[in-house]
Amino acid sequence: MSSKRLQLLGVVLLAAVAAVPLFVESRFVLHMVTLIFFYIALTSAWNIPVFGGKMSLGHAAFGAILYVKFGVSPWIGVAAGVAVSLLGGVVMTLPLLRLRGPFFTLASIAFAEVLRMVAIDWRSLTNGSVGLNIPFKPGWANLTFQSGKPFYFISLILAVAVVFVAYRLRHSALGYHLRASASNDEAAQALGVNTRRAHFIALLWSSGLTGLIGVFYVFFIYVVEPNTMFSTTLFSLQPALNGIIGGIGTIWGPIIGAVVMTPFGEYLRFYLGTIQQGLNYVVYGVVLIVTVNFIPGGIVSLMRPRRSNRSGGSGSSSDTKEAR
Repeated sequence: MSSKRLQLLGVVLLAAVAAVPLFVESRFVLHMVTLIFFYIALTSAWNIPVFGGKMSLGHAAFGAILYVKFGVSPWIGVAAGVAVSLLGGVVMTLPLLRLRGPFFTLASIAFAEVLRMVAIDWRSLTNGSVGLNIPFKPGWANLTFQSGKPFYFISLILAVAVVFVAYRLRHSALGYHLRASASNDEAAQALGVNTRRAHFIALLWSSGLTGLIGVFYVFFIYVVEPNTMFSTTLFSLQPALNGIIGGIGTIWGPIIGAVVMTPFGEYLRFYLGTIQQGLNYVVYGVVLIVTVNFIPGGIVSLMRPRRSNRSGGSGSSSDTKEAR
């Protein structure tokens, strides 16, 4: 499928999902689609460093404390959440950029786990494992609502905004530098590309967007709880799984992965989790193994036009493009 057709398809789908609350009153459906939008945004933010071959599993968000503890406006808390995420990104990125491959990924997991333990032990601020409940004071000023429709549109706007940022970054000079580094880091450096700077900026973009998404997600679930907000399953492994299933390093991959895996994951968690705790993760593992072995490029790779071997097998036609 060509890029123009994909863009047209994206516009049509965007118009369709924006109209869903006008015709659907089911709280379950609205909640599920809202969750899909959040995971599209989160997976797209996670996917930005992957353009350069860096897979981080340390993405976690923690916000709304200013509002609960000190009565500061949630909208100021959004800016504070982004700032704290950027600071955390700087602290994490500088030492981690010295690592490569699986060592980078494992170190990012350890970083998120350290933050979770700090949040649990800092009881005076976070109330420990019990967490903090968001006061129910309906209104846009407090980011709390009596229905799920406002958060439906908020999550939709977040998803569109983050995908747009990822698209622009991928097709910018930074994106080309990242992809050159992913292909051959030493060769890119030899050509004058500052690959460490490119990875640093990509990780900061990813961290800042994740912090923004995290603050809104806290108000969506009405609770600030360390084990949830620093959950490697929800905020590290799930986006990674979405990206791998959909197609990492692409624009459409995180979208497709989130649309497919979010309802599938919720189904497994609610139904298989009641049969045997952890059984849903076994199914996750099987799906991941099958995907990596049979469609390593993810679902999005199945949408790419096959290269033509005509004209003496010289390659694809000039108008053939990748589905991104």
